[in-house]
Amino acid sequence: MSVRGTRVPPHLQLPIAGVTPPPTEKEGQTLFPTGNFRFYRPVYKDKLPPCNNACPTGEQIQKYLDYVKHDRFLDGYVTILEDNPMPSVTGRVCYHPCETACNRGFHDEPIGIRGVERFLGDFGLRLPENPIASTLPPLSGKKVAIVGSGPAGLACAYHLRRLGHASVVYEALPRPGGMLRAGIPHWHLPEDVLDAEIAKIEGLGGVEIRCGVRVGDEVCVDDLVDEYDAVFLGLGQDVGRRLTGVEGADLRGVIGAMEFLREAGLNRPVKVGREVLVVGGGNTASDAARSAVRLGGGNATIVSLESEDELLIVDEDLEHAREERVRFATNTAVARVLGDEDGAVTGAVLCDARLTKDESGRVVPELIPGTEREVACDTILVAIGQVQRLDWLAPEMVENGLVKCDEYGRVGGAGTVFVGGDVARGPSMVVDALGDGKRAARNIDVLLREAEREEPEPVEVMPYERLNTAYFPKAPRVQAPVTPPEERRRGQKVEVTLAYSREQAVAESDRCMSCGVCNGCDNCYLVCPDVSVMRDARENGRYAIRLPYCKGCLVCVQECPTGCLEKAAELDFDEPDAVIRMDTAFATHDGAHAEQSPPIAALIEEQTAAYDAARKV
Repeated sequence: MSVRGTRVPPHLQLPIAGVTPPPTEKEGQTLFPTGNFRFYRPVYKDKLPPCNNACPTGEQIQKYLDYVKHDRFLDGYVTILEDNPMPSVTGRVCYHPCETACNRGFHDEPIGIRGVERFLGDFGLRLPENPIASTLPPLSGKKVAIVGSGPAGLACAYHLRRLGHASVVYEALPRPGGMLRAGIPHWHLPEDVLDAEIAKIEGLGGVEIRCGVRVGDEVCVDDLVDEYDAVFLGLGQDVGRRLTGVEGADLRGVIGAMEFLREAGLNRPVKVGREVLVVGGGNTASDAARSAVRLGGGNATIVSLESEDELLIVDEDLEHAREERVRFATNTAVARVLGDEDGAVTGAVLCDARLTKDESGRVVPELIPGTEREVACDTILVAIGQVQRLDWLAPEMVENGLVKCDEYGRVGGAGTVFVGGDVARGPSMVVDALGDGKRAARNIDVLLREAEREEPEPVEVMPYERLNTAYFPKAPRVQAPVTPPEERRRGQKVEVTLAYSREQAVAESDRCMSCGVCNGCDNCYLVCPDVSVMRDARENGRYAIRLPYCKGCLVCVQECPTGCLEKAAELDFDEPDAVIRMDTAFATHDGAHAEQSPPIAALIEEQTAAYDAARKV
């Protein structure tokens, strides 16, 4: 084993110091049973799969896909719950950044991670008991106030309970869920699924939700700071921006899309016309238009300043909207709203427009003169952004409509108030808010325990190029079933995207390439020519290298499909108890054993012969 700076045992020393004895020597055979020319050794080193890295909650996606592949659904469900309290919700509404990052997308198609997550989430909701309830620690006696029962607030409460702390969640709406209930249509997220996930969190004990209490009106932040050990602000942004600077924008029938979705989500009577214009180019505009079609039974047109390629609507939802006959007027602006004598909307004047930048670099709309035309409509839904009313907070806590915080989510960099979700980062995904709630809970736990904060270690994300893709045959993605467009247009509660069957979930999980993580394939165990790889089970962490038998041929590294085996320079290790190492004249670089110079070879032969002759005397 060629490593500098080590001692050659006296009984193996040759006249030429530092030359490894030939393997024909009895003692050499004992030390190095398969010969000694290793320059690199194989090392098991799990990397971070790109899907895990892209998930804002840090879900161990590769791990639960592996469980599903082997029909271990309960293990997969419990794995998700370590990071995400409501997989049945995210399995329906998440915009799956994990799939965008999936290495399988470079190979054929990304894994349908969201579909498998939904399968496991629904599996968990059918269980008679919550499998993590028995694992919870006793309550610490500390209590945290949480403002908002949306995804950030619920995640914070959930993870605090798993860390042993109680919480009280304040919600202004009459029912919990925040924007999950009052911003996402039922055809995306059924009400009974949301209710079940929230009930599961409340059922853990130590989590109390008080609805109908608006912090800032009935209760002020200072009161919460005085009463509780810490405060988390998970407000979201539930106020839609108004259509300003447009004549007629105050007519009856011009409605905020956020308010429209809230009323529909709370099952309140919602009136919408049969000819609807939706102003905006994002996901809220898409949700509002598709809901208007269902509730009004007519037509909806999305009017956006963005071009067709610039629309901020998720591809899947954009396709579904077109299937439901939602119309699009891109690169278009509302120049004026038309109304009748009673002040009700009767139409709008549209004109061509484009997005440009003003002198300060701010993106602004530019209307093109001479392109005006009238269209008839009886409702205009405005989906051009959202904000949160924050005038009840101290001015120094707010900047540009958001609550200021440090990298740990602490407001002002000190004290006991933390923040997360849309009110801290601006409009974002549900899974972003869930991740913020999780991080806030952990940072609050550090505060409550007066512990030292542990900084995360750097991670190595596994790239596609380092996989052995020969072991992964092309396999088409299992598409989630979808309700036919005409059927789903008929009702607000008809779910659009449906669940994987058991067989589909297993098949899709089996497509996972287990990027950078050992998946127990046994390749290293089978291909090693010197039986150097040992294992007691086909499972990650159960493989080991018997170094005295390893020549460093690296066949195992070459044949590892997932890239979790890598070569490491022998000179980087110091294990005197594991193997005796010595310097050698021909172990200086990779491949040197095949480049031994004739003079050195002749010298070794001469000295070896002299050594052998001396021993026979």
